[in-house]
Amino acid sequence: MGKEKNIPHVVITAMNRYSYFQWFILGFYYLEKEGKIELSFKVRSLYERLSFLNRSKLMTGFRRYAVKYGINLRWLFHFSNNLEGYVLFDDEKRYFCIDSNDNPFSFDSELLDKVSVYYKMQCPKDFSEDGFHLTDDVVIPWIDQNIERNPKKEKVRKPCKNLFKNIAKIRPLMVGTRLMSRGNAFRWLDESFQNSMASSSVTAEKKMMCYFGNAQGPVPVKNDPADLDREAQIVGYFGDKTNHPNEKRAKAAKIMRGMGDKYDARVIDETEPGFKNRVSHPELVVPIDRFCGHISHFQYNLNISGYGMSIPNRFIESFLVGTAIVTDRLSLRWYKPFGSEVVETVPMGYLPMDQVNWEGFEKDIKNLPDVDKTTVLNAFNEKWHPRKVAEYILEEVLKCNNEKTDTMKKI
Repeated sequence: MGKEKNIPHVVITAMNRYSYFQWFILGFYYLEKEGKIELSFKVRSLYERLSFLNRSKLMTGFRRYAVKYGINLRWLFHFSNNLEGYVLFDDEKRYFCIDSNDNPFSFDSELLDKVSVYYKMQCPKDFSEDGFHLTDDVVIPWIDQNIERNPKKEKVRKPCKNLFKNIAKIRPLMVGTRLMSRGNAFRWLDESFQNSMASSSVTAEKKMMCYFGNAQGPVPVKNDPADLDREAQIVGYFGDKTNHPNEKRAKAAKIMRGMGDKYDARVIDETEPGFKNRVSHPELVVPIDRFCGHISHFQYNLNISGYGMSIPNRFIESFLVGTAIVTDRLSLRWYKPFGSEVVETVPMGYLPMDQVNWEGFEKDIKNLPDVDKTTVLNAFNEKWHPRKVAEYILEEVLKCNNEKTDTMKKI
């Protein structure tokens, strides 16, 4: 094939939801430039191919419009939550995927059977037989990302029946920054990364910040059976057993506002759920290209777990400028354990508001130790840098026991 036999060849075949994968793509670019891999893209859709040629808002806007209104443009888009690809090494193809679904209890059953390694960006700490524990009293069964229709023509999710058969294939991953660039060429991704890193030299003269989008969750939808891949249906189905994380975010921000001028607590939208295209406090919005610079002025950035107890972008956007994270109790993990760059406080997530230990939370954030920015930056460079995560992805694929099969040709 004209390839160096002893250099792995990484081939990406699908990356439609590419804003979720740019951190890993950039890491592969770095490995390619160091001569450690060969990298190529054999993506199927026009949308994916054009992303290497331009950074136009037109394509990303058109995609959102098509998804919102159910326009079936298979020739233009490959609709999937997952990056798919393979590593060619010693004449063997070893297939892998990266699941970017924002909840931790949803898996693609077809890909679980087909790939050698299944990376989960929102990976649970535990895989209980009964499902994912949203709270002690609320358990969500493991579900299939693929949609089927019941006799009433409603979208429903099947149970993920092959999860435990394939559990040895699943690897935890991590979450990168938000959209790095509207295009996927190396020069654009690298420029974005270097611009964000430039703020790491800023002195953190303030103690703590938070930056949350909403003070309330979605309007509950009471469907039975519920589509558990939809947050509005989760909170509607379980009713008073849950409160949405956004409600805790609003209360935590209020507590922080009373702690002095070294604290910056922002909630952008405090309107009732259901209002569209309306922002309560546009003056508090920090543009995405200046967000890491904003974070760098603080020792800590507060997180309260979001959709499905997910770990959001704010973790890595903080680490890369030397800012630590304070978070509610985590139910998910990354591919390496967190160290002093993460401080956990009381459980929150989907707990009912009256079950949250607010006194304990306030005590914890008042007694946070000072952060050594160099320690956080060292942890970032040793564990979470794009090059490091790309090395991890490659290593896990190469060491897996690959089964040679022709069924993979359909991916």
